[in-house]
Amino acid sequence: MMNAFTRSLRRAEMDVIYTQGFNPGMRLVFALPLPVGVSSDSEYVDIWFNKEYDSQFALDKLSKSLPDGFEMLEAFEVEKSTLMEDVGSAIYGFKVNSTLNLKSSLDKLLSLNKIEMEKSNKKGIVDILPYIYKIDYHDEHSFSVLCKAGAKGNLHPRLLLKALEKYTKTQIEEISINRNKLFLKVQ
Repeated sequence: MMNAFTRSLRRAEMDVIYTQGFNPGMRLVFALPLPVGVSSDSEYVDIWFNKEYDSQFALDKLSKSLPDGFEMLEAFEVEKSTLMEDVGSAIYGFKVNSTLNLKSSLDKLLSLNKIEMEKSNKKGIVDILPYIYKIDYHDEHSFSVLCKAGAKGNLHPRLLLKALEKYTKTQIEEISINRNKLFLKVQ
């Protein structure tokens, strides 16, 4: 995603601010890093420019240089960016194969008082149940999850699949995970 945007900004010949230091890069920040192998339908990005562009002009110019499959929907000028801090939740869509009934397994998981898992980036055990806001079962191979996301707590989608295996004794084969939507906190 990062490479697609940096290349597109170069192709569009937009005057982007570069970071200082040994290996300067374009100053752009995505709201929430996308886990490896997860696709997305909804992302937010902050891009800093050396000169002022009209939002619609920047949107049109960048849209023309993006690769197929990418679509810029809106552009806004902001005074101060706190994008990474403003993410509050996300919806992930899962396609899986499971050895047991998926709906029963999801219901069992949600009926627990705690879902304790070890997060890879933190030491110790974390209860991820408060991070899960809602699970919608679609069919025997797909479901979606509205969950906490952002700098102050984030549910990694694969951690949810691990919890499903651990607490329901079903084996889960991941087919695909897609971040359907990101939600910003209302200030």
